[in-house]
Amino acid sequence: MPRTPCRASRWLAHVLTLALLVATGARAHAQVQPPESRDALHAPGKDVTVHLMTMGNGSDVYEMFGHSSFWIHDNVTQRDTVINWGVFDRDQPNFIPHFLKGLMLYSVGGNRLQDVLYSYRYWNRSVTTQELELTATQRDTLLAMVRANFLPENVHYRYDYFVDNCATKPRDILDHVLGGQLRIGADSLSGTSYRWHATRLMQGDRPLVVGVEIGLGRPADREITKWEEMFLPRKLHDWVATRQVRDSAGALRPLARNDRVLFEANRPPEAATPPSFTWLWGLGVGIGALFLVVGFAARDSRAARIVAATLYSIWAAICGLLGVLLTLLWTVTDHRFAHQNENLLLFHPLWLVLAVALPMTIVRRRDVAGTTRWLSVFLAASALALVAHAGLSRQMNLSVIGLALPPVAALWLVVRRLA
Repeated sequence: MPRTPCRASRWLAHVLTLALLVATGARAHAQVQPPESRDALHAPGKDVTVHLMTMGNGSDVYEMFGHSSFWIHDNVTQRDTVINWGVFDRDQPNFIPHFLKGLMLYSVGGNRLQDVLYSYRYWNRSVTTQELELTATQRDTLLAMVRANFLPENVHYRYDYFVDNCATKPRDILDHVLGGQLRIGADSLSGTSYRWHATRLMQGDRPLVVGVEIGLGRPADREITKWEEMFLPRKLHDWVATRQVRDSAGALRPLARNDRVLFEANRPPEAATPPSFTWLWGLGVGIGALFLVVGFAARDSRAARIVAATLYSIWAAICGLLGVLLTLLWTVTDHRFAHQNENLLLFHPLWLVLAVALPMTIVRRRDVAGTTRWLSVFLAASALALVAHAGLSRQMNLSVIGLALPPVAALWLVVRRLA
């Protein structure tokens, strides 16, 4: 009997020890997420592989430049997460006003790999992946930076097609992770401009590409560096494919371990060069010749005068509305590459005055002298735009001048003859 309390004490000690171990295990379980339940984005860097995904061009205007993403694969759980910075919501407040003003908000988002591949097969857009040769520490840094992008204060960002988009985000993250090694050699000039690439990739839609050619201003014609050229996902892919970076031991190694095509679209390859707009000169000369023919015929026939007045008024209205649009793009929007647009010498809101005055002058012979003065000013502005290409202008708008100059010259001749 004297030994009983001792046995009871030992039994109680065992129970307390077991309870302590269980509690400790429970705390450890709460602090360390089981591998089978974790998302790839929250795995340790040693357990993941990181791929740069490049999606080919599509048919809609927001698909024509392609797309970039990070594909993160957890080698323990076999789970995948595809992170991209191309998410936008048409139902967000003030979507249309923000779009028109250049204040578009895009977001970072994540998707399952199988859902991404299903979508791009459906859209018939190629998907290519490059496994990135990163150390475990570099992968930890990349994952932390991506997670930081999902914080409420960072999840949305001001989108810009040329300088802040779905390709520049992963480019900048990867460069930071590599300690600036991605950018080495990329500050040399590329021989291209933002206009060059925009018209090259949009040329499949002729009305759209002509609108872009007219709407882009002088900033779009500055020669850009290879780094800036990586606003295009394909250019980022090609740069990563050729890069070698130094590891912690100082040895050079390829940044892209491999390059695989997950889906090959059956669409033509993207154009290698921009389209030629010389046909706009032919169109402008044709419109000018038509204006001369109907204008000279209008001297002897009222019906011909009505036809001529209608054609002239339509052309003046088109020029005036284009001028209003170009003025608004420059003055009240953040579309910086539509600023400083010399096409305002050709298309300007004052054309709307002639949309009303020309029919009165042609049909009723009213204020011929006033209309002549207006047209003289417009012709001088168009001629100034042409002369500027002798060395003063850096805007690549010679073809647009060819569209606008012959018609205004023809209108001036017709009204001068009336005078």
